[in-house]
Amino acid sequence: MTPNDLALVGPILLPALAALLVILVDLLPGSQRSGGSFLLAVLGAAVSLGYTIHALMHDREGLAFFGTMKIDRMALLITLFVHASALMSLLLSKVYLDRRSDVEQPEYHAFVLTSAAGMAMLAGANDLVNVFLGIELLSIPLYLLVAMRKHQSRSVEAGFKYLLLGAFASAFMLFGAALLYGSSGSTMLTAIPTGIARIGNDTPLAAFGASMLLVGLLFKVAAVPFHMWTPDVYEGAPTPVTAFMATATKAATFAVLLRLAPTLGTALGEEQAANLLGGLAVLTMFVGNLGALQQLNLKRLLAYSSISHAGYLLVGLAALVRAHGSSVEAEAASSIVYYLGAYTAMSLGAFAVAVLIDGGKDREAISDLAGLGKRNPLLAAAMTVFALALAGVPPTAGFFAKYYVFLSAVDAGLIAVAVLGVLASVIGLYYYLRILLTMYVDEPKPGHEATVSRDAMVAAVSLTAVAFVLLLGIVPKGFVEAMALAH
Repeated sequence: MTPNDLALVGPILLPALAALLVILVDLLPGSQRSGGSFLLAVLGAAVSLGYTIHALMHDREGLAFFGTMKIDRMALLITLFVHASALMSLLLSKVYLDRRSDVEQPEYHAFVLTSAAGMAMLAGANDLVNVFLGIELLSIPLYLLVAMRKHQSRSVEAGFKYLLLGAFASAFMLFGAALLYGSSGSTMLTAIPTGIARIGNDTPLAAFGASMLLVGLLFKVAAVPFHMWTPDVYEGAPTPVTAFMATATKAATFAVLLRLAPTLGTALGEEQAANLLGGLAVLTMFVGNLGALQQLNLKRLLAYSSISHAGYLLVGLAALVRAHGSSVEAEAASSIVYYLGAYTAMSLGAFAVAVLIDGGKDREAISDLAGLGKRNPLLAAAMTVFALALAGVPPTAGFFAKYYVFLSAVDAGLIAVAVLGVLASVIGLYYYLRILLTMYVDEPKPGHEATVSRDAMVAAVSLTAVAFVLLLGIVPKGFVEAMALAH
């Protein structure tokens, strides 16, 4: 271990150290009354974000710990999204938790930072062992965060479901990693494809291992058919936790999928792997969008929306595998990273609005948005931007995110997948527009008018998200070019 190693993995170490400090500060008398743990957690997340931005601006890239960690542009960009999501989620949690006495706040803040450290580790992992460690480091705190409202049955139920299914997914990943090691002679992600080719894969060992590893990762991104936990867990978890899960977990896991793309192509065959991912993408897009049509709860609707967006991202991954070795490979990788950045902004913004209408009374129905256009025009305008972006309406970032992944699919020859993706997006328009109709047309039922919180921190999160959604949509080419070296 060298000072250079420590400097490279600074975005991982900083949130982990901040989490330890939060726990220590909690032991001091009066720390909970003064809000010391919250302030320290926000400072830790902000410093981690600043360090990552500094590393990006000064091209602090390289291999660390004998090549088991690969801190490149993609890792730094994904880590940037993770730390931004952690910071925004912590800010959202202030107003949410202050109205509830059933959550231990210091532990909550420490778990968010610990999970962010695991996600940052996952973004730079270049070894199967580090992939597994990153997955566990991000998952175990999330299991606890989901069930933090221990006196609320649906929160405990959601945490139990996530823990049980997550344990199965981790087991699949671990067995898959072992089989890939056995079929290649290496645990390094960059060496596994060469090892498989050198040893000669005459048995289905490598294909079976890659498939099992893929199962565990697809569970984390809520792709069909491993999506069934998502609506219940998203609904039962505290809203700021749901925002964090929906964005940061997806970004970190897709970083691993991007690095595993050559392994999937070698173990399964590029054509077969691309067709498999393309088929899963189509199923995920349609199941997510069709499931959202029936939802009356805003968080469940956003959960199905998250499933559909996992499908759009899988379109880009299928194109990347299909176009391995060509110029389209870099195009597909850049489109995925751009999509992850856009999705982080628009999804966090939507959940920020959900926190504001919550009012400490768990108001989560879509009907609670009724009359919002009159009661709070600025908040309704922000939600309009997020809904249109999630639907993929120009000139928002959501439109260009879908455009670039579909374009990469067409360039890679997956035309049918791209066409079906466009059709799925059309279905999605219905339930996003229903949100707008509820806000601007429907009148709230007497006695059911939701009290909209006026919290400066949550408002700041909403405005920041609006700015990024519009900025990424107004000048998309510049951001895509900035991410051109992401893979």
